[in-house]
Amino acid sequence: MDNQFIMSLATVIATGVMIIVAAYVVLNSMSKNLEKTLRSEIIRQNNKDFAKLKMAAYERLALLLERNSVPSLIHKFSKSAGTPQQISEMMQHAINEEFNYNLSQQVYVSAQTWTTLKVVKEQTVLFIKSTEKQMAENATKADFLGSLILRMQESGEIPHEKGLQMIRSEIELLFN
Repeated sequence: MDNQFIMSLATVIATGVMIIVAAYVVLNSMSKNLEKTLRSEIIRQNNKDFAKLKMAAYERLALLLERNSVPSLIHKFSKSAGTPQQISEMMQHAINEEFNYNLSQQVYVSAQTWTTLKVVKEQTVLFIKSTEKQMAENATKADFLGSLILRMQESGEIPHEKGLQMIRSEIELLFN
């Protein structure tokens, strides 16, 4: 074999190696760009799906607040038979059941919002208990429900409205 053949062969091999290296670098770069594009598309889709889940959670928690509001409870139990103590216990049970049913929604809202919802629940339960404790022994269901309405009007503070305002504020932050 002569030197010229070896030089030609070395040139061809070197050129081939350079082409393979260049192709590898280009394909690797394209692969990384494609991976970044796909990853960002997946993240965008996940964020979109997560936003839907968050919205559903806000809706569910707003419904929780409405169902556990004193006016809704009065309406719900106005036709129930029982003493003020029994009606009070039924209301408290309904509040706790509804709240427990929605515990999983806390993963979709801020800790501050969830804490507010827990406080609203406790304020509502305390409001009902304290009203019931103020009732005379011979008070009727109608007396109890009337006292709830009167105390609500006198205080001017409706706990579930605080929770609804917190949910509205968080939704505004999410979408603005």
